[in-house]
Amino acid sequence: DDDTEETTTTTTRVIDDAIQVSDQEAVNMAHLLLKHEGLFVGSSSAMNVVGAVKWANECEVVKGGGDEKEDIVVVTVICDGGYRHLTRFWNREFVEGWGLTWPCDDAEEEEEDGHDVK
Repeated sequence: DDDTEETTTTTTRVIDDAIQVSDQEAVNMAHLLLKHEGLFVGSSSAMNVVGAVKWANECEVVKGGGDEKEDIVVVTVICDGGYRHLTRFWNREFVEGWGLTWPCDDAEEEEEDGHDVK
């Protein structure tokens, strides 16, 4: 007799939908989260947040035929930090080497506009 019991930690489920997120969207979101929320996230977290925002925008529901929109709550996971991604995702040369655009910070934007940043 085999008294061992098999336990399942995950269940198989059909995926209802998927949201496509580009590398550029992830880079942009990571910089936005750092600048506006103080969150230094990795690429997976940035992609999760982009997907959550896209899904929330798709799910906006208008109440009773009027212009007022119903509030919804969307939850996602911030699953990785930026410190593990310093040589790639947070490395400007690496990002630009893949043909992506590095989001400018305020000082760089002002410099490009010809304004003195001092």
